[in-house]
Formats: sequence, C-alpha cells, structure tokens
Amino acid sequence: MISSMHRNKSNNNNTVKKIHLTLFMAMLWCVAFSQSKLPYLKNNQLWVNDKPYLMIAGELHNSSASSIGYMQAIWPKLKSLNLNTVLATISWDQFEPEEGKFDHQLIDYLIENAEKNNLKLVVVWFGSWKNGQSSYIPLWVKQDTKRFPRVQTADGRTTETLSVFSDESRDADAKAFTAMMKRIGAQDENQTVIMVQPENEVGIFQDIDYRSEVLKEYENQVPKLLIDYLKSNKKTLKEEVKSIWESAGSKTSGTWKEVFGNNPQSKEFFMAWHYARYINHIATSGRKEHNLPMFVNAWIVQKPDDLPGVYPNGGPVSRVMDIYKAAAPAIDVVCPDIYLPNYKEIYAQYYRKFDNPLLVPESSLDPARAFVGFAEFDAICFSPFAIEDAVGDVLFSSSYGLLNELMPIITKYQGTGKMSGIHLTSNHQDEVLQISGYEVALKIQDLKKPAFGLIVNTAEHEFLVVGMNFKATFQKASGNQIAYIGKITEGRFVKGEWVEERWLNGDETYHHELLRALGREISTASPYQSKETDLKVKQGDQFVYSPGSVESIIMPAMYKVILYQRSK
Repeated sequence: MISSMHRNKSNNNNTVKKIHLTLFMAMLWCVAFSQSKLPYLKNNQLWVNDKPYLMIAGELHNSSASSIGYMQAIWPKLKSLNLNTVLATISWDQFEPEEGKFDHQLIDYLIENAEKNNLKLVVVWFGSWKNGQSSYIPLWVKQDTKRFPRVQTADGRTTETLSVFSDESRDADAKAFTAMMKRIGAQDENQTVIMVQPENEVGIFQDIDYRSEVLKEYENQVPKLLIDYLKSNKKTLKEEVKSIWESAGSKTSGTWKEVFGNNPQSKEFFMAWHYARYINHIATSGRKEHNLPMFVNAWIVQKPDDLPGVYPNGGPVSRVMDIYKAAAPAIDVVCPDIYLPNYKEIYAQYYRKFDNPLLVPESSLDPARAFVGFAEFDAICFSPFAIEDAVGDVLFSSSYGLLNELMPIITKYQGTGKMSGIHLTSNHQDEVLQISGYEVALKIQDLKKPAFGLIVNTAEHEFLVVGMNFKATFQKASGNQIAYIGKITEGRFVKGEWVEERWLNGDETYHHELLRALGREISTASPYQSKETDLKVKQGDQFVYSPGSVESIIMPAMYKVILYQRSK
C-alpha cells in the first residue's frame, strides 16, 4: 500500500516536472521568436521587439563615424543628450576600397558600441550619391569612367556624378550594399540596427542627363508599372503629379512627353522614376540578406516656384512621392531633410496616413519640432543633423528625456485624433485646439522664451499637457453643462505610471481658471555644459561654487488636468 502511494506520488511529480519543462521551453521559444523578429512598419508606426517605437534620434556629422578612434569620444556625448537612436554613415569607398574586398570594421564597431550605450542604430549608406554628387564612391569606381559613366551637361561636359542610367554602377553599388546588410544580419543579434537609408539626397542639378542614350530613353514609352499605379491611385495622387497628368489628358500610354507634357515636370518624373528604380534594386538586394525597413531622404524644394534642377532633380521630394511609391516598393518611407522655418507645412507634405509615415532624418536643432512631429503628425523619427554639436544644450537634452518618458503615451495615441503638438512664437502667440469635444485655448507666456509641448486627451475629462511657457484654458459646453478645472497636478511617469509631484492651485492656476504650463526650473550643471566655463572671473580671482555660479534654465514639465462639468 505504501509502495503504491509512493509510486503514484512519484508519477505525479514527474508529470508536474514535464508540464513545467514544457511551459519553460514554450516561454523560451516565445522569447527567441520575439527577439528574432526584425523591426517592421505597421499602421504607419515603427515596431521594434514587437512594440511601437519612436526614434528620438540624432544624425552624426558626415565624417564622425569614419573613424573608430574619433567615435570613442562621441558615445558619451550622445548619451548626455538622451537620444535613444543614432543615425551614422557607412560609405562605399571605406567599405569596399578594393573591388570585392569588404572592410567590416566600422559596421561591426558601430553595432557593438551602439548596443553597449543602449542606443538603436540607423545606418545611412553613402553609396552612389550623397547630396546629388558621387564623392563617396570608391577610387576604383571614380577612375573607370567607361564602366561607370557620368552625368553629361547640356553643353557636352562630363561631370563627376555617376549617371543613374548605368546597370554597372547600380549593380556594383548593390553588391557592396548587400554585403553590408549581410554583415549586419550576422553581427546584430539584438535588433540594434532598426532601419537603413540607401543613398542620400539623390538627384542632379540640371533638367536631365544629356548623354545620348538617356535622351533616347526619354523618348520611350512610360513604363506600364507607373501607368497602372496612376490609374489605381488616381484619387489619392499628389496634386503635383495628378494635375500634370490630367492637363496632358490623363493618357494611359505614350512617351513621357505625351503622358505628362513637354515641360520640366515631365523630365523630373522621368529622372525620379529612374533614380527610384536604381535605389529599389539596391534596397531589394539588401533586404534579401537582412530585411530591415528602409527609407530615402530628400533635399527638399526650397521655394514653391523652384524648378527641378534648382533642387536635385529626380530626388524623392514630395512632388514626386507617387513616382517613388510606384517605382520603389522596397522603400518604406520618403523623407524630408528640413532646415527651413516652415517645418509644419513640410511635415504635412510628406506625411500620408495610408502609406507614408513622417520620418525626419535631418533637421535643425529645435525640440519644438520633435514634439509637434510626434504628437501632431504621428512621426516615427525626429533627428537633428550634427547631433554631437548639441552637447551642452540643456533645453534640448531635457526635452529628449521627456519624450523618452512619454513614448508609451505618444505611440498609444498617435492616429487617434486625441493628441496635438504645441508650438507658439512671437509671430504665432495663441492657438485654439479642438480635442475630443473640448476647446483648448493656448497663449504664449513670455515672448522671449521658447513655448512648445504637446497635449493628449487621456481619458474622459482628463488631459495630459507637456511643455513650457504657455497658458491653457479648457471649455466644453453641452446643453446646460459647462466644464471647469477640478484638479491640476505636476508630475512624471515612472515605469509607465503617473507619479504626482506637486498639486497646483491658487496663484499657480489663478484658482483653477487655467493651466499655467510654465515649465520647471533646473540647473545647467553638467559635464558637457559649456556655459559653466564661460563665467566671467577676473584674472587672479579664485572661482568658488555658489548657487549663482550655475545658470538656471526653464525646461518643459508634465501636467495632468482633471475637468468636471456642472450646471450653468
């Protein structure tokens, strides 16, 4: 009897152990599957490790990543700026200095050190073109102009820029790019590299490549692939393409001049098609080895009346977005590099909810642009250029710190219509937002200081407001009910949970008449803060630290506003 009981107990224990082992193995399989799944785009968001991800990023100077020794001092600077992603270049001339011999040192180093510094990495491939020119091609390509032909001008001169009408150039570039992608796949075990940009600001500064074979190609039929795209997407085409096509009679066959007219735009569409097909070939080849999302960036149109060639003709400007969408399905996003002040207008030109998320790989250094991009235009990336130069900009680094904290909130509410960016200036001192039935009136506090942030309707009668240097009132009238502010707290998110730090009332809210989102005062004390070393100390005097020796700056803060309704 006792022996039988022991046997039953032993069998039960073995069964439990097997169940535990099965569950444990299933858990390991799930973890391994999750880790093996590469970043991807879904619903106009970038997903990394199966979670929506914002690239709160910065792009390095062109030559910073060309040297391991030079980069050693850059990593701590990037960390001090609160980036979560860095855009760094790999150039064809360094990667393949001799044909067929690939140097993996830099790409290996970037992956390893980005991961060590808890940063994601976007690789920018300087291949056939950078800023419309071919200065980053290997010497063996530069020297062989017969095998790798160059653009020709109208007066017959040969330039140093590779012609897009060359299978040899395209295939050589693709071979190197594919070798790099294969290496990334072999070295990157933890999804450190999350996107790739093949080429950089492509296009030529003239109306067309005047090589005889190119002019002959221009007289050929518009590819059926493009015609089919135009017919299938007629209702959503960009106006610049749609109006040119329709003014020529919306033809469904013919030469470029017959379908689009004998005009500069016809040549631009022709050039854009061939640049897009060239890049698509390279991207497709690379993605076969390691299937990461890819994007192309544009040297954007500077003035509305600029003709193609004033800006790089054939590049992925918003005017020809549809040409790129038709010709380059391996490219996920067409992106603007923005240094102009009318950035919101440019955001709107490149953001297309159904097929083109906003991704800003280059911009001037302005945190307001990041808040507006992520909150109002559902951006997946904001990345100022020459990011290492921002070290010591406490407003920028603190703003980036807040955006990292807010990532789960921002990604949750992107695309819902419940969130908006805020940016007020001396030329735009007030604004009224309509959010979830509420009228939110914003007004700048101090005309001499930055005023920016975001606002999210997080629950019924509840708003999260982030920012600095503005006031906000909330109105909602429905029938005999009117809304009032019931509670305002200042706080922050810790591990995704809201933590109250201050209750605001009385003078701070004018007795709950409005929210005064003035921001938070912090010290500039930082190992990278240059202003501390610029203090005026007379020669021979000893510097002694005091509260007045470190400048205080106003930073964005977070506020939660709870509203209630009562009878009028």
